[in-house]
Amino acid sequence: MQAFWLRRYNFTAVPRLDMVPFSKGVQPVSNVSPQQYREVTVKMINHYRAAGPIETKQRTYRPVLIGHGWCAEVHRLAESAFRLVDTGFAHEAHILLRTMFETTISLHWLSQKGDAGALGVFAEGDRLNRASAVDLETAFSLPQELIDTIKNQPVSRTDESEIFRRFQAQCDEIDPKKQLYSVYRHLCGYAHPSTVGAFAFVEPSTEPVSLRSTPRTSDSIVAVTAAMCVLWAGRAFDEMVNGKPRKQFLRAVARDVALTPILPALR
Repeated sequence: MQAFWLRRYNFTAVPRLDMVPFSKGVQPVSNVSPQQYREVTVKMINHYRAAGPIETKQRTYRPVLIGHGWCAEVHRLAESAFRLVDTGFAHEAHILLRTMFETTISLHWLSQKGDAGALGVFAEGDRLNRASAVDLETAFSLPQELIDTIKNQPVSRTDESEIFRRFQAQCDEIDPKKQLYSVYRHLCGYAHPSTVGAFAFVEPSTEPVSLRSTPRTSDSIVAVTAAMCVLWAGRAFDEMVNGKPRKQFLRAVARDVALTPILPALR
């Protein structure tokens, strides 16, 4: 029974991450190799770093202030994931994929929502800071002045802050069919204690099942996930910048590997 249960939950093929969301109705892209995805991702990272500075007047825009950090984070996470793969840590790279994917979706959502979205992000940050202050006050002996300063900060609530608070709500505004959220939930299995992580170190092909010191996790989805995230994050942030300076370059890259160049507009 134990062996059957372990084999039943062999997660190496769930979900079909070799299929690209929003590429003509989610089409297999088997004609594009992981190496090709990696090469175009590195190309996008280098192009992003070589891009000129954002106009000074735009740096005061709230969405740009948030979006710049998120876009930079996605690019660095992609590069970090490749370094992990190269040193034999593909399983651990999946943890970065989850953060990379979540940040990409939130960045696209922000680019569509504009200033209202930025205010929602700030409001959610204030709520989390206040909640942390309450927890810290209970758990540690911190200066009361510090606790009071945080707790006395005004906390607002907007429609956008409520959506930003729930990642599934962001995904649903972009993709009611839940393709995006299903990928996110799968990647969460690597970022949290779960059977996905536990069973990666179990070998179900033996009788009885045996334990492994290295995970069975393949690196097959790292490159395609990184390519999608770097592309979509780059295009989302480019939409916030005057003149959209990277639009043509990113669209050309998307054509080369049959990826949708930008996520859909919010529903």
